[in-house]
Amino acid sequence: MCSHKLKIYAKASFDSAEIREKIRCGCDGLEFNLREDFLRRGSCFEACYLQEYFTMYNVEAVHVPFYADGQVMNIEHVFSHEDVSPIRHVFRLAQYCAEIWKHRVLVVIHCSLSYYDYMQYELLRRQLTKKLRQFFEQYPMVDLAIENVIPMEYKQNSAESPRLCNGTFTDLARIVYGLREQFGERVGTVLDLCHAAMTEKYMKVLLEAADFLPHESLPEHLDYSMEHFFRIHQGICRLIHFNDFTGNGYLQNHGTPLQDKEKAAAWMRLYEKYAYDCPLTLEIREEDYNNCVNYKKTKAMLASIGYSSSITA
Repeated sequence: MCSHKLKIYAKASFDSAEIREKIRCGCDGLEFNLREDFLRRGSCFEACYLQEYFTMYNVEAVHVPFYADGQVMNIEHVFSHEDVSPIRHVFRLAQYCAEIWKHRVLVVIHCSLSYYDYMQYELLRRQLTKKLRQFFEQYPMVDLAIENVIPMEYKQNSAESPRLCNGTFTDLARIVYGLREQFGERVGTVLDLCHAAMTEKYMKVLLEAADFLPHESLPEHLDYSMEHFFRIHQGICRLIHFNDFTGNGYLQNHGTPLQDKEKAAAWMRLYEKYAYDCPLTLEIREEDYNNCVNYKKTKAMLASIGYSSSITA
C-alpha cells in the first residue's frame, strides 16, 4: 500500500495537560479551540493566559470562540456588531502565534448565510470587507478560513425550535470566491467532513420527501453528496476537519472518530481525486481530553489506509 505523508493537526483548548496529551499522541500542529473565556480575556491574552500555551507546541490555526451555551459565533453575527473586538482579538492571537512560530496562522470561523442573503445584506458586506482589509493590514501573517455548517442547529432540552441554516453548501464557496476577488488567497474555506456528512444525510431525506422537485435530474446546487462537497471546495480549501457523526449528530454524537475504514478510505480517495494538499485537523470528541483515545484511533485509522503524519507519537 502506498504511504502518503500529510500534515495532521490536533484541536486543543487552553489547557496545559490537554496540549501535552495531543503532543504525546503525535501531531504536526495545534488548532486552538477558543472558548467563552476568550471573549472576556482576549484583550489581554498575553498576560491572562499561561505563556506556555503559545510556546509549548507549533500553532497552525485558531478557532473563533463559542458562547457558554455552545452557540457558534458565525461570521454574520460577529461582523454585524459595531464592536468587532472579539474577532479582532482572535486575529491578534493568530498574529502573536505566527510571530512565535515563524509561519502563517489561520483564523477559522463559521458562516451560515445563504449566498442570496450575503448579497442582500449590503451593510454586513461593507462592514466585513472594511474590517477584513484592516485586519489583513494589521496582522500580515494571518489568513481567514470559513467553515461549512450543518442545515440545522439544535439544542437538546431547549424550549426553542431548531434554527435552520441556509448557507450549507454552494453558498460558502460562492461567498469565499467573492472575497478572494478582493483579498486573494488570504481567504479560503474549511471543509468540515462531519458537517458535510450531516448535511448529506439531512438533505437526502428532505429531497426524497420533496415530490415537487425533479428527482431524476437535480440541479447541481441540490447535489449534497460528499463528492460534490470535495469538488466545490477544490482549490480554495485551506484545512479539513476530519471527523464523523453518529445518530442525529448533536452533542456527544458530533465530531466522532470514524469507525468505518472504507468510509475513511473513500473520503481520502476524494481528497486525492480533487488534488487537495491541505492539512487535516482531527477534531475529535473525547470522554477525557487528558486521554485522547478517539484521536489516537482516528490517527491510526488514517495510517491503516496509507495516510500518516510526519510526526509520530
